[in-house]
Amino acid sequence: MNNLFPELSSNLLLSLPGFRLYALCAIVLVIKMQAVGIATARTRARLKVALNAEDAARFGAQLVNAEHPEVERVLRAHRNDLENIPVFLILGFIAVLAGAPPLGLQICLIAFTAARVVHSIAYVKAMQPWRSLSFGIGGLCSLALSVMIILRLVS
Repeated sequence: MNNLFPELSSNLLLSLPGFRLYALCAIVLVIKMQAVGIATARTRARLKVALNAEDAARFGAQLVNAEHPEVERVLRAHRNDLENIPVFLILGFIAVLAGAPPLGLQICLIAFTAARVVHSIAYVKAMQPWRSLSFGIGGLCSLALSVMIILRLVS
């Protein structure tokens, strides 16, 4: 009896159309965000720079007062993820729960995930117009999810 609620709720979620794809995309996006964060540390290590005295001493790096431009670029890519991915994950989850049209949901989930992967690569490698295009696709996916949710809630 104690396991009834967790079992029912997990089976209910797994039975919702689009939930499995949503979960897979969420995992890919979180791993990608973590990878960009790790890329920040790797870039600092490669350049042998540190903002904190204890890090400079520990890793034999030069103590600096400001980020190196290469490190700053990776940090901007990471901040961009932190501004866009959580919003999308919330919208995607609401869309799944609200019963958004399955095809539209699938297109948004896959397109957003692919666009964010491309965006991070394009941002770190300074690849235009790919950075702007992938950012735009991600934004359109979030907007489309918002519209699907609103339409579902008012119908």
